[in-house]
Amino acid sequence: MTVIYAFQDRSGHWHGDPDAPLLDPTDEPGRGILTYQPVPGTPEATSPFAGQRLTVLYGVTDLEAGPVTYQLDTGGRFQATWHIHTLLASPMGTAPLPAPSATPPDPVPAPCLESAFTENGRRYVLTSTRCDNGQLTLELTVSGERGEVHGELCGAVTADDLAPLARLLDAASRTLPTPAAIPPPRQGGGWAPAHSTRLATRFRQERDFTVLAAEFGCSSGAIYQELTRQGLIRARGTDRTAPTSRPLSEAMQQRRETHPNSHTRWNDEEEQRLARLCAQGVLTPELSAEFGRSEQAIDSRLLKIGAVGPAADRARLNAL
Repeated sequence: MTVIYAFQDRSGHWHGDPDAPLLDPTDEPGRGILTYQPVPGTPEATSPFAGQRLTVLYGVTDLEAGPVTYQLDTGGRFQATWHIHTLLASPMGTAPLPAPSATPPDPVPAPCLESAFTENGRRYVLTSTRCDNGQLTLELTVSGERGEVHGELCGAVTADDLAPLARLLDAASRTLPTPAAIPPPRQGGGWAPAHSTRLATRFRQERDFTVLAAEFGCSSGAIYQELTRQGLIRARGTDRTAPTSRPLSEAMQQRRETHPNSHTRWNDEEEQRLARLCAQGVLTPELSAEFGRSEQAIDSRLLKIGAVGPAADRARLNAL
């Protein structure tokens, strides 16, 4: 694997194994800059190299990798050999700098715990360092074959938090869909039942066809056609508010005197305006006057379109 196997301090002296052979003789050693900044308060914070900008050599060698991964200033994350780790982690005056050797020294206690594995060409590394206050500083890193970082998570938690966090991550991996795992919404010219149901649910929350089209990976026209098929919107060219040929009853005429639009069908524009005003905080009595309908009719429509706002909250309480 690719490891940091030597470094040059600010005095120009090389440490580690600068002459270590690479497994592929045709490879050239990689070079980078590492500003060594150990965690304050730890023994390695008194290392003679703390705070220095070190020139490092890295490559694929047969030297044993140590427990720590280092982030280079020039980009890339690499584990260091045990030899390099020992040199960097030793507090000032506690250990002489060893002469270059191809044989790694005996392991020393690691300043942190690290777990790592490689899958599908990516390396996943979890590093945990105990802080002075007893918390653990965690760093999750996803990197490529050449050490390039694809993703990172970091933060401080207590040891008691680790198990609940692991359960959360496991649950997220099982429930959050990935783009590759979502099948196309339409199959053989029609919509898959699961996608059709999900579209109906999302339409009550999101009325913008462009947003829905991007979410479902299809055109706005396909969204419109499926919603029309489900009867959630009216087809173009139809008039849902056209008067019926039957004369109004006396009771209906009396209702219309108070609420002019009582028992007329809602059109798309009215529903969108109702949802917008509700979200702006307009209350039910004002909505009743605005749309010429009873407060009960307003409550019913707010629930049907999944509106949000004080009036919708009142409607949900009334429905209990």
